[in-house]
Amino acid sequence: MKALLTILFALSVLACAGSPFKFENARQVHVGMSKEDLTNLLGKPYMVTTRGQDQIWIWSHANGMTGAAKSVSYVIRDGKVISVPTIPDSFE
Repeated sequence: MKALLTILFALSVLACAGSPFKFENARQVHVGMSKEDLTNLLGKPYMVTTRGQDQIWIWSHANGMTGAAKSVSYVIRDGKVISVPTIPDSFE
């Protein structure tokens, strides 16, 4: 029984991937915010990529058990947010 519980726990942990975040916090991000402020608000990004002189910081989280997934990204230049997406109020 203990082994079964251990396996179920491990599977539930593995079923979630990415960097958990809340859309409520993501809505608070604004142009001009520093990278430090961004990570304080949302945590470490799941991925950072580049496009020209800009960095795109991406937060993405998926739950393999429920199929729920969400992501948000911000464009950073010279250590500051330069682009903020519109996040609908219906996103939780």
